[in-house]
Amino acid sequence: MIILSIVYSADLADLSEVWNSMVQKWIGPIVIMVMGALSLKFLLNRQWSQFINFLSIGIGVAVVVYIAPVMFNENSDLINSASDTAKMIN
Repeated sequence: MIILSIVYSADLADLSEVWNSMVQKWIGPIVIMVMGALSLKFLLNRQWSQFINFLSIGIGVAVVVYIAPVMFNENSDLINSASDTAKMIN
Protein backbone atom coordinates (compact mmCIF):
# COMPACT_ATOMS: atom_id res chain seq x y z
CA MET A 1 0.00 0.00 0.00
CA ILE A 2 2.81 2.43 0.85
CA ILE A 3 4.58 1.62 -2.40
CA LEU A 4 1.46 2.45 -4.40
CA SER A 5 1.11 5.81 -2.67
CA ILE A 6 4.79 6.60 -3.34
CA VAL A 7 4.38 5.71 -7.02
CA TYR A 8 1.17 7.73 -7.21
CA SER A 9 2.79 10.80 -5.63
CA ALA A 10 5.77 10.44 -7.99
CA ASP A 11 3.36 10.42 -10.94
CA LEU A 12 1.68 13.57 -9.62
CA ALA A 13 5.04 15.27 -9.23
CA ASP A 14 5.86 14.42 -12.84
CA LEU A 15 2.48 15.71 -14.03
CA SER A 16 2.93 19.00 -12.21
CA GLU A 17 6.32 19.42 -13.85
CA VAL A 18 4.74 18.68 -17.24
CA TRP A 19 2.05 21.28 -16.56
CA ASN A 20 4.61 23.90 -15.52
CA SER A 21 6.67 23.17 -18.60
CA MET A 22 3.62 23.42 -20.89
CA VAL A 23 2.59 26.75 -19.37
CA GLN A 24 6.08 28.23 -19.61
CA LYS A 25 6.95 26.97 -23.10
CA TRP A 26 3.64 26.81 -24.99
CA ILE A 27 0.49 28.16 -23.34
CA GLY A 28 1.94 31.38 -21.96
CA PRO A 29 3.63 32.55 -25.16
CA ILE A 30 0.57 31.64 -27.26
CA VAL A 31 -1.73 33.60 -24.94
CA ILE A 32 0.60 36.60 -25.05
CA MET A 33 0.88 36.48 -28.87
CA VAL A 34 -2.89 36.24 -29.37
CA MET A 35 -3.49 39.06 -26.89
CA GLY A 36 -0.90 41.23 -28.60
CA ALA A 37 -2.22 40.58 -32.12
CA LEU A 38 -5.84 41.25 -31.25
CA SER A 39 -4.97 44.26 -29.11
CA LEU A 40 -2.96 45.69 -32.01
CA LYS A 41 -5.92 45.08 -34.35
CA PHE A 42 -8.28 46.96 -32.04
CA LEU A 43 -5.73 49.72 -31.50
CA LEU A 44 -5.10 50.25 -35.23
CA ASN A 45 -8.83 50.31 -36.00
CA ARG A 46 -9.28 52.91 -33.24
CA GLN A 47 -11.80 50.74 -31.41
CA TRP A 48 -10.84 52.06 -27.98
CA SER A 49 -13.58 50.40 -25.91
CA GLN A 50 -12.92 46.97 -27.44
CA PHE A 51 -9.19 47.51 -26.98
CA ILE A 52 -9.54 48.32 -23.28
CA ASN A 53 -12.05 45.50 -22.69
CA PHE A 54 -9.93 42.93 -24.49
CA LEU A 55 -6.77 44.05 -22.75
CA SER A 56 -8.36 43.82 -19.30
CA ILE A 57 -9.85 40.38 -20.02
CA GLY A 58 -6.53 39.24 -21.46
CA ILE A 59 -4.65 40.37 -18.37
CA GLY A 60 -7.15 38.48 -16.21
CA VAL A 61 -6.73 35.31 -18.26
CA ALA A 62 -2.95 35.59 -18.17
CA VAL A 63 -3.00 36.00 -14.39
CA VAL A 64 -5.19 32.90 -14.04
CA VAL A 65 -2.98 30.85 -16.40
CA TYR A 66 0.23 31.77 -14.61
CA ILE A 67 -1.03 31.93 -11.00
CA ALA A 68 -3.54 29.02 -10.94
CA PRO A 69 -0.99 26.33 -10.01
CA VAL A 70 0.21 28.43 -7.09
CA MET A 71 -3.29 29.48 -5.97
CA PHE A 72 -4.78 25.99 -6.00
CA ASN A 73 -1.82 24.08 -4.59
CA GLU A 74 -2.57 21.80 -1.62
CA ASN A 75 -0.63 24.02 0.79
CA SER A 76 -1.81 27.38 -0.55
CA ASP A 77 -3.47 29.96 1.66
CA LEU A 78 -6.58 29.98 -0.54
CA ILE A 79 -7.18 26.23 -0.13
CA ASN A 80 -6.37 26.34 3.60
CA SER A 81 -8.78 29.24 4.11
CA ALA A 82 -11.56 27.50 2.17
CA SER A 83 -11.08 24.23 4.09
CA ASP A 84 -11.06 26.08 7.42
CA THR A 85 -14.27 27.85 6.47
CA ALA A 86 -15.87 24.57 5.42
CA LYS A 87 -14.85 22.99 8.74
CA MET A 88 -16.37 25.89 10.67
CA ILE A 89 -19.63 25.56 8.72
CA ASN A 90 -19.86 21.81 9.29
